[in-house]
Amino acid sequence: MSKNRTDVGHCPKYIRCSPLSRTFPEGWKDIVFGRSGKADTEDGAFYYACPICGGKFDFSSIGDLEGDHIWPYSLFGETTWENYQLICGKCNAQKRDHLNVGIRKVLGSGEFRKSVTAFLQEKVEDGELPKDVVIKSILAAER
Repeated sequence: MSKNRTDVGHCPKYIRCSPLSRTFPEGWKDIVFGRSGKADTEDGAFYYACPICGGKFDFSSIGDLEGDHIWPYSLFGETTWENYQLICGKCNAQKRDHLNVGIRKVLGSGEFRKSVTAFLQEKVEDGELPKDVVIKSILAAER
């Protein structure tokens, strides 16, 4: 989780976002910048610090900052306020969809796949997913 998560407060209710959307609303960038930025003690200018590298950005360089999924979208991270962080483009390019090695080891265990399979089978039984789609997905994952 981002170091500045507690600084940004609650999600703005006037900007809607679908958890399944690939991109975050552009307006969130300004809100996080404004809520998390600080005045520099040396020159008094208002800066936002990238929570990963600590690089300072003033409002004229807000275009160099990008909305990022803390838990990667490609690994089922939702596009939500709780999963949002504002980081510099360089850190975002380096981060991509990588997860910590320890997390990868845990997720790569057979237990995780068993849990996902059981969850999907439960959704089939509840009528939320068609059986043929789930079976094809499971078979493809086991190859």
